[in-house]
Amino acid sequence: MTAPSIYLNGATVMSTPTERVLAIARDAGFAGIEARAERLLNHTDEVRAAALAAASGEVFSLNGISLTLRPDGHMDRGVLEADLPPRVAICNELGAVYLLAVAPRAPGLGVNDAMVGLRDALELVAEGARRAGIRVAFEFLGFRDCPVNTPALAAEVVDRVEGIEMVLDSCHWHASGGRPLGDYPVDRLALVHLNDAPQAKPGSEIQDADRILPGEGVISLRELINELRSRGYSGPWSLETFNPSYWGEDPAQVAKRGLAAVKNVLR
Repeated sequence: MTAPSIYLNGATVMSTPTERVLAIARDAGFAGIEARAERLLNHTDEVRAAALAAASGEVFSLNGISLTLRPDGHMDRGVLEADLPPRVAICNELGAVYLLAVAPRAPGLGVNDAMVGLRDALELVAEGARRAGIRVAFEFLGFRDCPVNTPALAAEVVDRVEGIEMVLDSCHWHASGGRPLGDYPVDRLALVHLNDAPQAKPGSEIQDADRILPGEGVISLRELINELRSRGYSGPWSLETFNPSYWGEDPAQVAKRGLAAVKNVLR
């Protein structure tokens, strides 16, 4: 059986320039990286250096674009039309296959109010990306202040939007309750982010900065992985943490430990 592809998400070593992340990922044995828009949008020199460093297919995705909604739940067309072109340009320069579109954090906005706006936003993003040859994958956030914060709601968002693939994150799955995926469209999965969460916080209170390496916390990763595999998913996977404590360490060592941790939970 062919080993699944495993990518290094730049959020795991966020303080490291993208071209260095590529070299670190390559040396550690990752298939490539997920690049971070936070680092690249205002640093054309870093985009250029990463583009020169990247081999074909080595940049899986750019993370990403928020599907910004207005307080009434309608998409904020002006923001999206401003945000999309520079991200598409970075994807093209790096050779990234995917642009990740993320559900917004919108305190107080109800699910029903958000649903139509999110579909409209996804269609706008997908159409703009498609014209440039970029694929779009949608990720829900399990945070309480995100109106689409469960696998079931994410499935409902994409149900009537053609051409959109999905990204599932183990931390957001955990924060949403960690229940079986139900009608979540596993057949549309482009990627799964793997990470873990500490015991010190309930899942509903987990934030990005709390994430730790897979297998070092309380998320039922093997349960999630087994369910995905039983429904036909065989990868790729990505190591994505946002923990600032890792950013102060040697990024090469963090990457090596992280890859070993991912491989261990995938056994």
